[in-house]
Amino acid sequence: MMRSGPNGLREFAHNTGRLSLKRVSVLTALFALSTAQAMAQQALPGTVVAPDADHDAQRVVVMDGTFRPSAYFPNRGAGYFTIRNDDSVDHLLKGISSPLCQNVVAHHTNQQQTDGANDLFTHLALPHDSTMIFPRSGYHMMCMGIRQMPAAGSKVPFTFEILNGGSITISFIVTAPDELTHD
Repeated sequence: MMRSGPNGLREFAHNTGRLSLKRVSVLTALFALSTAQAMAQQALPGTVVAPDADHDAQRVVVMDGTFRPSAYFPNRGAGYFTIRNDDSVDHLLKGISSPLCQNVVAHHTNQQQTDGANDLFTHLALPHDSTMIFPRSGYHMMCMGIRQMPAAGSKVPFTFEILNGGSITISFIVTAPDELTHD
């Protein structure tokens, strides 16, 4: 039987033989090691720790960007691209910009244009482990307020802002206007 108090554990160990000095030493060493590891994981003053957002931004990829000037509106053009979130968490696209455009809005080729559709790229959820394609025949971006249209074959930078994840800038390749579409 074990008595309470400071001598109770010692008496229990002595009487039962269950708690040897070797076991106490091993348990103490494990406790010390886990405490040291926990302290090492905490940032010390003056230590720079990379935020998760920097890592996550690298897992959002924009690719296959093309830009087509409008055949009917001299101050606008359409952009098509694919965005992929390779991360295990969701992200949010909070905007697209370019030095070419006064503003960038979303547009759908075959649907009525609304204010909600215009603002699609200012709050677009990017689900984890997913790919979203913005093609010519569906939702894509419209570059409005172009002062000087770039030549076919040139490249135009577009910056994608990710909430808490920085920005991604890629070059869209400029193609020739297409008279069969009315973007």
